[in-house]
Amino acid sequence: MKRFPPQKSLFILGSTYLAAMAFIFGCTKKNENKAPAPAESSAVATVHADWRQPETCLKCHEDEHKSWIGSHHADANRFVDTETDAARYGVGEFKDVAGREYRVSYEGGDFLISERNPDGDYLPAKATAVIGVTPLQQPLVEGERGRLQAHAMAWDPDEKEWFNVFGDEERLLGEWGHWSGQGMNWNSNCAWCHTTEYEKNYDPSKDSYASSWTHQGISCIACHSDMKQHVATIGRDDYEVPASSETRVMMENCASCHSRREELSEGGFEVGESFEDHYRVMLYDHPTAYFPDGKANEENFVWGSFMHSRMGHAGVSCMDCHDPHSATLKFPADSNATCIQCHSTGNLGATIVDLGTHSRHPIGSDGDSCVACHMPEREYMARDPRRDHGFTIPDPYMAKTFGAPDACTSCHQDLDADHLLSQFDKWWGDSDRVTDLRDRAHLLSDTWSGELESPEAIIARLKAEENPYWRASWLRMLRDFSHLDEVRDLALEYKDADQPILRDVAIFLLGTRADGLEHLQAAAEDSSRIVRMQVADTLAESPYLSEELRDEYNDYLQYNADRPSGALKLASQAASEGNIDLVKQYGELAISFDRKNAAIRYDVSILYDRVGLGKEAIKHLRIASAYEPNSGLYPFSIGLLLAGQGQLVKAVEPMQRALKLDPNEHRWWYNISIIQTRLGDLESARASLQKALDLAPQEPSYLQFMQQLSTGS
Repeated sequence: MKRFPPQKSLFILGSTYLAAMAFIFGCTKKNENKAPAPAESSAVATVHADWRQPETCLKCHEDEHKSWIGSHHADANRFVDTETDAARYGVGEFKDVAGREYRVSYEGGDFLISERNPDGDYLPAKATAVIGVTPLQQPLVEGERGRLQAHAMAWDPDEKEWFNVFGDEERLLGEWGHWSGQGMNWNSNCAWCHTTEYEKNYDPSKDSYASSWTHQGISCIACHSDMKQHVATIGRDDYEVPASSETRVMMENCASCHSRREELSEGGFEVGESFEDHYRVMLYDHPTAYFPDGKANEENFVWGSFMHSRMGHAGVSCMDCHDPHSATLKFPADSNATCIQCHSTGNLGATIVDLGTHSRHPIGSDGDSCVACHMPEREYMARDPRRDHGFTIPDPYMAKTFGAPDACTSCHQDLDADHLLSQFDKWWGDSDRVTDLRDRAHLLSDTWSGELESPEAIIARLKAEENPYWRASWLRMLRDFSHLDEVRDLALEYKDADQPILRDVAIFLLGTRADGLEHLQAAAEDSSRIVRMQVADTLAESPYLSEELRDEYNDYLQYNADRPSGALKLASQAASEGNIDLVKQYGELAISFDRKNAAIRYDVSILYDRVGLGKEAIKHLRIASAYEPNSGLYPFSIGLLLAGQGQLVKAVEPMQRALKLDPNEHRWWYNISIIQTRLGDLESARASLQKALDLAPQEPSYLQFMQQLSTGS
């Protein structure tokens, strides 16, 4: 938690937006001899030396090259061309499922996607590239200042039609998720995982990109290290065959793209490096990323789910199931062959499964499919079904209690949920594992909703857990209880753990405590960047950050300046230095990425207030309140700012309005009672303070103030 000088502001920078937007995707790789893409178009790859060319590898690795050609990796990103794309852009006018009108055309050598506005005019966007192969191909259209944007309209190569990847969801111009917004920006969100040796080259002072890369799609050098040396020395007498990479190294290379994570380094991940030295993976403390039963809800791109699973913990690797060159399964998807590699042999400690009896369904039926039950599909981008890699247990209880998707209820839609649950409980209801998973789901749900009143259940889970990813998740979910001694002791225990993800969360918890400085200073020398960046994030505005770590942290901030969270952190840093111009520059930059996001404007208003920009702060709070009219946070904050400016009379009205919206905020009742006292309205002050006491009867400051009001002192 950052600490700000209390005299500079009436309230501190809220975590409302920063916490929600911490996890991002897209990154860069270090590179040599690489030129930036020409200014007139960001969709131009760089000419490069032979060792970078997949054709060079073909000379010795013919089978692997044949597998790779035409794969999802090889064709992850491509330019538009007339042979492939002309027909689809000849479709003309059409409507999406929500009735919105579009037109695609090929005019004067340009591929255009045009969206009809309320005035009836078609607004064209020029498509220059495409990402994806199947089940959809998404055009990249040119934006301003070097941007490429992933358009909402995509081509379905099987159905031969255009469709909206957001379905009937309405995403408005100016919002983060609109196809023209920063959330759909290719340079920041897509490029590194769809090209090879990508460099973002974002300039926050101009809000512009000069992105470059060396190869369309994922080529050989994206996954194999030391290729320049390998090509230069092969065939020589002193050539040594490179040793096979360790499984963990190969998996972390997969994870660099197949994960939802925060980026920590400007230079980016290279093959053979530690994942945690460059990324912070999304854990289960995020309340919308996963369902309570453990399945992925939002797009989490496999790694987080997999490493929390029993299989990931047991040592199952990506390559056990997938061919890395063709990016396909090694065994047919419609058979159980992939799973019985371990579940018929006991390999890696797997439970032996009798396929004839385990599923309770006829052999060869959908209900007898391992992946149908334990890796159910969830549809993303309207037409992209993806299998869950949490390897969860199908249980109708989860669907009935938490609304989680469940294989049983999804398949047997003709049967009542209670009937399915009754049958399931007859088969598996007395299983210790089913009981345990249901208890875990309730604990996750209560924690995410803020209803958990004590940490005992989380601590018990943490102490019983062997998987370091689940340990990290449970430890992070103790943040609301970090003031307690037992949580401090756990953080102290894990700050020296072998796994960086555990040390990272331990330092996060210790950083919220007044007695944590000593441990943060020691962790500043940690071997893993994930831990060092946690230290730097906590001590960013203190004098305790070394110059070396501050420089590393600044690189991280500058690299992430094209995200609202990154721009907000830079604005906060500028505020601590008293640089009003930079506060405004980065504050407005953060807002520009998601103009209709009230939480961002709230955080910016706090920073503006810190540097004396009170009028601008109030302006953004009023806009935020207009976007979220049912929240009392914004009008109450306006009242606080007005009070801080000495405008006590004007402060009362927005505070009263806020309390009508959120009458259970006892601290707000206390605050307004203080203002009413200063205005001489003691009757109203006592009434407001009584509201605070009704909600928090044991709060010492409230009791003391009531005594003062009652005695008239």
